[in-house]
Parts: sequence; structure tokens; C-alpha cells
Amino acid sequence: MSNAFPKPKEIVGYPDKEESSSLSARRVLVHLPAQVTEIPHREAILKVASMPDNSLLAVGQDGLVSLWSPELKLKKTRSVLEENKQPSRTPKWIADTTLMPQYNKLVIGTCDRELRLYDLSNFGLYFQITGLESMPLQLDYSYKGKDECILLYGDDQGCVNIIVITRVGETLRNWSKSQPVEGIPSVSIEAIAEGGAVSYTRWKVHNDWVTKIKYCHSIQSVISSSNDEDTSLVIGTVTGTKNVLQRLKEMSDAGSVKDRPPLQTGSSVPHRLSSDESVFKAYKGVKTFDFSRESNLLVTGGLDRAIRLWNPYIPGWPTGLLQGHNAPISFLHISTEESRIYSVSTDNNVMVWDMEDQICLASIISRASQIRGELSACYFSEELGAICIATDTLALLQFRHNKTEVSNVSTSHKRPVLCCRYNKQFQHVISCCEGSVFKVWDLITGAPVFEFSGVQGKAAVTCMTLDISGKRLITGGRDGSVRKWDYSSGQCVSVLRHASDIADEVNSCIQAEIHSNRYIISVGCDRWISIFPDHQDGANGIEDLGSQWLHQEPSPHREEIVSVSLWPPSLLVTSSCAGELLVWNLISGNVFTRLGSVDTAPLREGTDDLNICSVLFIPSRGPNQKTAASLVASGPGGCIHFWNIFGGGKLFGQFSGSPQKATVVALTLSGDDTLLFAGDRLGFVYIWNIQDYAQNAPETTLPPLLHTWRAHTCNITSVEFIPEWQLLLTSSRDCQLRLWSCQGELIGTFGENEHWDVNEKESWSRELTEELRTASGDLPVQEPTSSRPESPTVSNSADRDSGNQLNTCQESTSSTNELAIEEELELYQFNPRVQRVHLKQVEIPQVCGRLMTFQSLHCHELADVHNAIHKPSPAAELNDPYDFSF
Repeated sequence: MSNAFPKPKEIVGYPDKEESSSLSARRVLVHLPAQVTEIPHREAILKVASMPDNSLLAVGQDGLVSLWSPELKLKKTRSVLEENKQPSRTPKWIADTTLMPQYNKLVIGTCDRELRLYDLSNFGLYFQITGLESMPLQLDYSYKGKDECILLYGDDQGCVNIIVITRVGETLRNWSKSQPVEGIPSVSIEAIAEGGAVSYTRWKVHNDWVTKIKYCHSIQSVISSSNDEDTSLVIGTVTGTKNVLQRLKEMSDAGSVKDRPPLQTGSSVPHRLSSDESVFKAYKGVKTFDFSRESNLLVTGGLDRAIRLWNPYIPGWPTGLLQGHNAPISFLHISTEESRIYSVSTDNNVMVWDMEDQICLASIISRASQIRGELSACYFSEELGAICIATDTLALLQFRHNKTEVSNVSTSHKRPVLCCRYNKQFQHVISCCEGSVFKVWDLITGAPVFEFSGVQGKAAVTCMTLDISGKRLITGGRDGSVRKWDYSSGQCVSVLRHASDIADEVNSCIQAEIHSNRYIISVGCDRWISIFPDHQDGANGIEDLGSQWLHQEPSPHREEIVSVSLWPPSLLVTSSCAGELLVWNLISGNVFTRLGSVDTAPLREGTDDLNICSVLFIPSRGPNQKTAASLVASGPGGCIHFWNIFGGGKLFGQFSGSPQKATVVALTLSGDDTLLFAGDRLGFVYIWNIQDYAQNAPETTLPPLLHTWRAHTCNITSVEFIPEWQLLLTSSRDCQLRLWSCQGELIGTFGENEHWDVNEKESWSRELTEELRTASGDLPVQEPTSSRPESPTVSNSADRDSGNQLNTCQESTSSTNELAIEEELELYQFNPRVQRVHLKQVEIPQVCGRLMTFQSLHCHELADVHNAIHKPSPAAELNDPYDFSF
């Protein structure tokens, strides 16, 4: 079993003569065999999902949770069902699970009719919802915006249960403080239904148990499926129609005399009105489905081995039929961007279909992919361009490289950019990406200088820093290695720590100078602080200089260390994903102050995420260090905290870092420490004036927010301030590296064809991309606390007075800028057209002298198909998926 991707192979369909001209557009690149690895799970994996950092999360039926890197390296495991560790207790089993990424929660439905919420930071049990009417077999979650979400599950009685929660952060915290039952904070479903911020609805939808459920925010409807032919798939509303006349008419036709409430404990479960739902019928029911609003397409698959394509507004008959699988279909995914449909059957056969022409482009059988065992879960990763298949092992079948690897003039890297730095010595910008590629850019023009790949082998570069001279570059990788590079030649000078067999990823690294001696400090998933001597003129070649520091048992941090910062000459701070802040004395190696406890920093305004993503010391507050807040931390709870580290530590200020309750992941300061720059997971950038904030005592007000704008379409990974030019550098997982003014004006994207000159404002990029405009229009943007000022002229003088710059940013004007208003109106009125794919209509089957429709489809020969059919275990699934009689 290999952990490395072999050379990709081309698998194509067999087109007719008319189709041969478009053959190149239909090629499917696939890596064969698939990347397969052993798993620690003893029971079947129920769900595989993607984490915000692109890691893969697998949840087993017995409660074992495993976290995997994109290269399928095991990062950690944890059993979330503590009851199963007690021999006297009846084992508890999981029915299904889903993620709440905006609130850093994992939701688990158990066979004991419970819903449990766990914190993703440490997989600790947050609270549980008890007293469900039925067993939650299928779970789903959707974020509706403005601190509102919907949690829904389908049960074994064919019912759809919908929980709509407003003020989610506050509501979840209140539930976590409920009366404990057996040591677990518990809230009953009856109490939830009576809550003011929660609405609970239960509909009787199917005549058999629910096989899959999904809430589609684009159509504001719930889609659910079952194996019952009469109610194979149903698209229905959440709360029912508000048209009184329609309700009276349907109740009159049904002989009803009064309306029934959505759900009362002990009463019969109501049905939706026929006007509130659309019912799709399919032979032998529907086991899985997927929906695309952009393509106006609904696809279903089930026990009859056929894939049906539907117009979601025409439930009478399908618009297409795809046949080719030899076993029941258990997974479907629509890729709108590629105009493809991916399907997986229970015999581990993977097929790729063309959405428009409805032909098979590729068929990968189990012998070719080397995926063995009984299929238990599938997940399609858009970022990786691969299907993750869980059987007795975990397999990654990659069809293509990352979706952003297509040539794009405005893309800085082909893979997500993980960090960036500014080299003052050469006026260069350095960036690194997920593909272990470094690029060096000219700051003045944005032109590329040079690049080199394979920095950390095949592992991603997760962090980097420059030494004081700017001639050495230190990098940390996802494989656990730390390396030092010659900046001019791109050659590896020394390996400070070799790659580890276990996934102890390096999260952050810095350089420190202690008594004229220089050291390199790195932290990561191994929970230790590693210190390496930095020999500037060491021997050439690879030299192992690694040494571990703080050999204490147990480790001072309970979870992995996320960030590290230095306050010269002798103070070091580290943060973890469990909400811990530890300030160290570098001379003695002892803990100076312990901060960041959830008890001392209550999560009042932000999310329930305990991760402290970034920490910074404020160097200019040295003279007043005993009375001022000298430490800034982004977290826990998604809030920005200002700490005084002396006298045992005290919280001097706390405020929400994002109006959208998104976690702030990157922080940096201006050259004079008067401005705080931050970037969050939604791609927003914020600039606060902290010149007088938390200087002498705890603050009850917020610092002035000078500017905020949408810089990227997804997670910002790094924010770097360039004091000589008063410019801001941002990188993101959208593969972009961008340069901004302090007023949010886009100077340009590194990698685009047209270069700029920072001295000439006319050469700056004045228009945002359509994708960024659309993303900015979907989310509310907090306006600056002061009117938007005129942008100062950018010069290359390093002696610019930053105090004058700050005063310019804070000036307000009473006059109305009509041109700015017009530009904002154009921004918010932007409404992209929805692309729809017109599907081919299926003719009515005839038997008189012509083939039926499904018989006229192209047939593709399958090589090496297993002749033996293995009988499934009745204990594993009550319904026989092959529908055979033995």
C-alpha cells in the first residue's frame, strides 16, 4: 500500500465520430492505483468530512474519531464515547454525524436517540440533546448567516426533524450550562421546542426510514430520500406554506376541520400539504442524491443500479438515465465547474459521467484502483480533486490536481497559499503554497523574481521566517521537518529537524536572539517547543542540529501548539487550540504566566472555538509594561484579547474580531504599534487603532475600527505589514497573494499579467474581481467607524511619518462623496447570472421495432470484473442491497 501518488493515467470514454472533436475536453486524469492506508478503526466509518484546514475527519460507528492530513497521514485519534471505555456499561453506537464548522462543533446522533455536540478543538463533549422521538439516522447542517443555522435529521420512522437556531453562539453556550445528567450537560427536545431562539418542526415524509437528508440554502428547502418507491425523494419546505387560502382548500379536500400543529409531544406527526412539497418516485427507492442549483439538476441513485437525472421542478419523470453500475449506488456528487457527475457503487466501482451529453467518461473498477473491502462512506473533496472512500482501509482516488491548478493569470500559486513574508533587505515578497513551492516577487512592480519547488519534499510548507540579515530563510513543514535555506541560491543549508514518521506538523517558527546568540524556535502538533542553535556560517550540506526543549511529562500544553511570539530579550508566548496561553522565561525555561483559560476569558461575543490562532507582543509598550496590555491574542472564542502578563496576568480588553462571528486567524502590527491588522476565515481584513487602547487599565469600550474590506474569497492565511511603504500584504487559500493600501485599495495580485508601480497610483488595480464582488455582496460588511479618507500618496521613502499617516486615516469629513456612493451602489447591485445546463429530454420507451432509451446508451467494456458475488452480512444492513434471494 503506497502513500505516494503514481503518475496519472488518462481514462476517456468512447465517443462517436461527432464527438471526437471534443475528446480532449472529456479526458479524465486519474491517479492509479489509489492512495490507500490502514485505519485504526475497528468498526465501520460512518462519515468522512473536510475540516477548515483541509484535513480529513473520519468518524467510526463505535465513536472513534481520526484526523488525517491531505496526504492521508494520521494526525490524531480520539474516542468521543467515554461510556464505551467502562466495561459495566452497555456500548453506545453512533448512527450519523455532521460538522458545524462556523461554530467549531461536531454533531453526533446516537442509537440511544440523542444528539451530542463536541468541540472540534479537543473533541470534548459540549452538551447533549435527549428525549428524541426516534433514532437520528441521517444528519445535516447548514449555516444561514447572521448567527443563524439549521440542524436537521431523518429518522427510522420516515420523519424529517428540523431545528432552526437563532443567536447560535449564545444558545449553544446556554445549553452547555444545563443541568447535567450522568455528568453531561443535557437539554431535552421538549425544552428546545419551547425556547424562544429555537423552532422545532417534525414532518412525516416517507413510508420507510430516511436514507439521506440535506438542506439546500439556495432553494430554502429540505431534500430527503428513502427506499420506498412512492416517496423515494421529497423536496419540501421547512415550516409549511403561509398561504391561508391554499391551506384551507387542501384541508377541505382532505376532509380536515382544523390545522394540526407542527409537533406536539405524544401527538401524531403531521404531513406537509401537497403544495409544500414535491415527490419524486423511483424504482426501488433512492439511497443517495445530490443537487446543483447552478445546473438546475437533481441526480438520484439506489438499489436498481441506475442514475436518474431530474429537473427539480418537474417530479413526474427524469430527464436522463445513466446505466453502467453492476451494484447499488451509494454515493453521487455533481461537479458543476467540470460539468461532471461522480458516482460510486457498493462494489467500489467509480464512474465519471458527462453532465450535458450524459455519457460515461471513465470507469475505474476495484482491481484497477486497489480499493478493497465493504464500502462504508464516501466524500468528494473539491480542494483535493479526489474521492475519499472508506472501507476496511481509507483510500484517496485523485482525479485531477487542485481545481485551482488551471492556468489563471490572476492566480499567484497553483495551490493554496499558506504564508507570506516581506524581505526588507531586497524589497522582495516571499510566498509558499500547499504544493511545497516557493515564489519570490518584486514588491515595487509585482513581477516574479524566481521560484523553486520541493522545499519540503512532497509535504506542504506550513510556516516560514527570515533571519535578521534577510539572507537565510527558515521553513517548517507538514511532515514535521525544519529547514534553513540560502535566500539567494535557494539551496538548503541545513536540516534542523528531519521529517517524522508521525504527523507532528510544524505550525509556527521564529528566530530569537538571546545574549548575542541566535536560535530558531518552532512549535507544532507534538506540543513541544523546539530550540535550535542558529549557526550563520555553518558547514555546507545537511546537518542535524535539532534539540528538544522543555522535556516535561506531561507536556505543558494539552493540545497542539498553534502560534509562538517573542518579546526580546527573554519572554516567549505560545498558544494552543485548547485555549491556552503560556508565557515562558527563555533564560530559566519556566512558565512565567499562564493565560487564556476559558474561566478567566469568558466567551461573551464570539464563537465557541477555543483555538488561539495568533499571538503578538506589543514591543513599544515596554516602558509601561507593568500597567499596559502588552500581549494580543486572536482567541479563544473568535475574539481578540488584550492581556497584561504581569501579576499573574489580567484581561485588559476583549472584543469580537469579526461581525460575521468568523475566527480571526492572522494578526500583525504597524511599525509604530498603533495599528492592529487582522484577517479572518471569511477573507475579511480589519484595521483597528490601538494607540490608546488598554494602556493603563481594563477597557470597557472598543478600539476604533478604521477600515474593513473583503480581501479574499476564503480563509486568509497570513497578513504582513510593510512599514516602509505603508502597505498590507495578504495571502489566502484561494491561491491569491495580494497587495493593498491601508485604506483597502487593491494595488494588485501577484501573478497577474499586468504589473504595477507602487509609486504611481494610476497603475493600481481599481476593480475587484467578479468573484470577490459576489462574495462581498453575500455577507454583511462592517463599515469603518470614521468616514473613508482620501488615500495618501505612496512614496518609497523609508522615513515616512507614520503618525501623520494615522492622523490622515482618522480624519472625518462631513461632505458626501457622491462618486463613492455611486461605486458602492454598483457593487451591491452586481447580480451574476446563473448558468443553467439544458439536459437532454428522454424519449418515451417504445418496443415496436426500436431500442428503448436506456438500451441506446453507449456501452463500455469493463476489464477485470470480479465474477464472484459476496453475500452481504444481514447484521450490517437489514435491506439486502443486491435484492437477491439466498
